[in-house]
Amino acid sequence: MTNPVQTPTRLGLVDGAVPATSSRFFCVLDDDAVVQLDDLICVSQRLPNGEDVTHYGIVVEESGQIEGAEWASDTQRIADQTMPGQPIRRAEVQILRTVPELWLAPRSGAEVHAARGAERERALFADQMTERLPVGLDQAGEPIWADFSFMNGEKGGHVSITGISGVATKTSYATFLLYQLFETEHGRRLLGQQAPNARALVFNVKGEDLMHLDRPNRRFAADLEAQAGWAAMGVDQPGQFRSVRIYAPRSRSAQQHATAADVQSRPHNEVRVYGWTPFEFIRDGLLRFCFTEEEDRRTQVGFIEQRVRVQLARHCYLLEHGDGAVVIDDPPQGTSYNFERISLAGRPERSAGGGTVIRDFSDLADFLVTVCDPADGDPAWQAGVQQGTLAAFVRRVLALQPRMGHLVATGAERVALDEHVTVVDIHTLHDAAQRFVVGALLDAVFAEKQGAGREPLRFIVLDELNKYAPRQGQSPLKELLVDIAERGRSLGVLLIGAQQSAHDIDAAIFRNAALKVAGRLDASEASEYRFLSAELRERAARFLPGTMVLDQPLIPAPIPLRFPFPSYATNVAEAGAADPQAAAAATDDAFDRAAGHFAG
Repeated sequence: MTNPVQTPTRLGLVDGAVPATSSRFFCVLDDDAVVQLDDLICVSQRLPNGEDVTHYGIVVEESGQIEGAEWASDTQRIADQTMPGQPIRRAEVQILRTVPELWLAPRSGAEVHAARGAERERALFADQMTERLPVGLDQAGEPIWADFSFMNGEKGGHVSITGISGVATKTSYATFLLYQLFETEHGRRLLGQQAPNARALVFNVKGEDLMHLDRPNRRFAADLEAQAGWAAMGVDQPGQFRSVRIYAPRSRSAQQHATAADVQSRPHNEVRVYGWTPFEFIRDGLLRFCFTEEEDRRTQVGFIEQRVRVQLARHCYLLEHGDGAVVIDDPPQGTSYNFERISLAGRPERSAGGGTVIRDFSDLADFLVTVCDPADGDPAWQAGVQQGTLAAFVRRVLALQPRMGHLVATGAERVALDEHVTVVDIHTLHDAAQRFVVGALLDAVFAEKQGAGREPLRFIVLDELNKYAPRQGQSPLKELLVDIAERGRSLGVLLIGAQQSAHDIDAAIFRNAALKVAGRLDASEASEYRFLSAELRERAARFLPGTMVLDQPLIPAPIPLRFPFPSYATNVAEAGAADPQAAAAATDDAFDRAAGHFAG
């Protein structure tokens, strides 16, 4: 519901001593006016033709001086009233919007007022947002909105979050967005009928922090400011994520036991163990995500991988009663060498008596070493490359075995997006295994949405994006992420990516993000972020945790914001008791105390 127009609060006058333009002007502040950076203001004037025009803007800088003082020593004289002079304060204002849309400057001497209520909503283009989602708070504790149509793929898609690791709270803001979508009335209203089937895939890349989103935050009950912040955004009783499934990789020390999860901070019975059977690994062509380093594209190792991947699909049969094991045997008559045309559906199962049985990655590595041996291997698998290239391929396969071999075995359970939020832990894996898991899961999500329509939506949260889609070089994983950035919004696959520097990731991924968010930035890099104003580039090097800048297509200038401390655990230390009734009682009591605190 639109807020009513409140009584104007005069702040000052448009400064007539300096030019006012259609993009910026200065306001001479009244003596009793209290104005801070990021405050929203409005200036109304009547044109000679009788038309009323209102300019809306945001305060980007403030300054003060004493008119009449020529020397520093004049300051004391004017303060003692022994010399004439007048202290003044100026606020520099960047114009966000003019209603109606006329490209003209505000009139010098016009009154400047604080934008409140409906005026504030117009300043933030909220009246043009048909699907607005609260994404933070301004300095005064009032909500800032984003147009959801630029998040869900309707007009745009994807979110890019940039900032220094550990200070910019990138992952915390990403989970905050997910909470707003999946756990609040705002999000359920925006998702509409697809709300029960919308899903988010979250990769846990640092410690075991995100493996506790389904637990209440033990520190939240004592944080009155955070509770007031959530209430200001219309969330009266925030808590933990209620629909979460946690996956962790198999423990390397217990490869034969599917229930042995590599996790320390949660009981094993609360965590699902993920992996791929040999049949799934071959059927889905996942070998390509085992070769994602730049050197694989500079040499012919990538070419051998393509040939081997096709050959595995041609020769693969599901083993009878093998729980996902396969038999590598002669291919059916007329099987194509084009992987896109090879289908394993309908092939009869084979017994263990024929061909080579593959029950885990170790068996697969042994088989590939045999057929790709430079001296005694099978030429049909070797693609006619030089012996040195074959030897390099064999070395890479053998190196992969201790790094990711425990992820491929019979009886493995694939990650299923059966809950609203699915957290997949990869932080304990080797870099090569991390790239494999990310590639395999993103490929499955993207393939599932091909031809299935944009809804229900799939959100992907991936930190350290520069590791998987660096600006330089090529790899199957980077190509997949670029494809998601360029086509994902039309398929309903939306990327919420985070990185320390936007210049470290592929330009297409950053360019296709409709919403760009920056937390604290390195001072040496802040000047390179063109979507930030000069003032914000300087301030971004000093942002405190929880302060961000949001740039979105509808608003012509980036808007600083902060988001409240989470009510759900974002790390192991914050994880409270899992009893939802106890958590709800604690939250109700906290809000009662918060209401009394702010009422007083």
